[in-house]
Amino acid sequence: MNLLIHQNPVSFKLEVSKKVTATSFAGIVLMRKAMKTWGLIDEMERFGFKKAGFSDAVIVEALVLLIASGGRSLSDWEYLKGEMGFDRMFGKTCPSVDTLERYLRRLSLLIPERDSNAGQVGYTACFETLQEILILSAWKAIGSPKKMTLDLDAMIIETDKRDALYCYEKVKAYQPMNAYCPELGMVLAHEFRDGNVSPMEGYQRIIERCRKLLPQVRWIVRSDSAGYQNEFLDWMTDQRIAYVMTARETEALQAEMISADGWRPLILDGFDLGEEITEVIHCPDAGSRKELHRRMNDRRYLALRKTKGQQEIFISQIVVTNDLTSTEEKVVTKHRGRCGSIEHFHSQLKGGLGMDSLPSNDFKVNAAWYALGCLAHNLLRLIQSSLFQEDWKKLEIKTFRFRFLRLAALVISKARRVILKFHKDHPIVPIYLQAWERLAILSG
Repeated sequence: MNLLIHQNPVSFKLEVSKKVTATSFAGIVLMRKAMKTWGLIDEMERFGFKKAGFSDAVIVEALVLLIASGGRSLSDWEYLKGEMGFDRMFGKTCPSVDTLERYLRRLSLLIPERDSNAGQVGYTACFETLQEILILSAWKAIGSPKKMTLDLDAMIIETDKRDALYCYEKVKAYQPMNAYCPELGMVLAHEFRDGNVSPMEGYQRIIERCRKLLPQVRWIVRSDSAGYQNEFLDWMTDQRIAYVMTARETEALQAEMISADGWRPLILDGFDLGEEITEVIHCPDAGSRKELHRRMNDRRYLALRKTKGQQEIFISQIVVTNDLTSTEEKVVTKHRGRCGSIEHFHSQLKGGLGMDSLPSNDFKVNAAWYALGCLAHNLLRLIQSSLFQEDWKKLEIKTFRFRFLRLAALVISKARRVILKFHKDHPIVPIYLQAWERLAILSG
């Protein structure tokens, strides 16, 4: 057997030179061009917060690039802008970390009306117009579908920040609420929240914002048991919004499930999942006979259980829906589609874009940082789905960023233009150039 051995695997020499201007983030150029093409830079200029010094567009663009490129704190900006190639690509004197933080403190929060006094709730108003541009572009890119899905869920971000409050899991945390659309792969709306805000709060507010954003779309809403609120379910039925969610297992509902008959195997896509399903007749809480009659006629409750050997083990779940016509299997399939998408979105925001770590003790700064994280997520997803080849479209954010943003190039200034020089044999360069050409076509 012939053994291949690396020659001089640890024999290196280090030299420092002032002559080479290089970057390890050449993909940022495509991001900057995409933001300009889709109108984000022009919209940033309209914010009007800055009257002197760096413009709004310079600062907001810097913050989006920082998060998208993997920065987990504002101080990481020092390392990014300290790279000579990046400084030349950015094309202007870079703002300082203090400038970025002061800007985040100045941004106003939209604070919704609430019944509860627990914790702070809000979202950064000015970034909503930027989100709208991205979401509408993505919606049109997939053919402007008339039916789409909203997955609603709160995300716990554990923290040791001084002013953070305890959440229901008995740890200090922030608890943003998010509305995800799996068809677009985007966060459509969010509210940044203190940890002690109830996960049951604000569902209707979030949906109303999504409906205002895309009024042409008919939504199906999916949620865990935090969304199981009688008034909220009634409102969705009145608004002709379909829903399928986990019902909260009250004692009455558990008793009805145990006494139910008609159990049969649950078979999805031809596979017996080792579960049984039946439809349960349930009397939800109601303030009047008329209200009770209406709720019983507007909802279906599907109970699921598992068996193991000779012994029945009630690892149960109860699904509630206002879809009165679909088969039980179709309802369960819709509901279970949520689980994978929710965990995927959470991991992309927290692990992929660093939203599991927030930069400040100031609630407003953290709210703005989180909104920028959602914005960077949606921008990367739109670039990924619109400009890159098919096998790149389902890559996780971390993988996509590693391949696309972390691209080495020489940066040269010539005739008032910035030129990036790539090695012709780099495996990503042909893919990158193809994406660049597609963006040029979009920009006309």
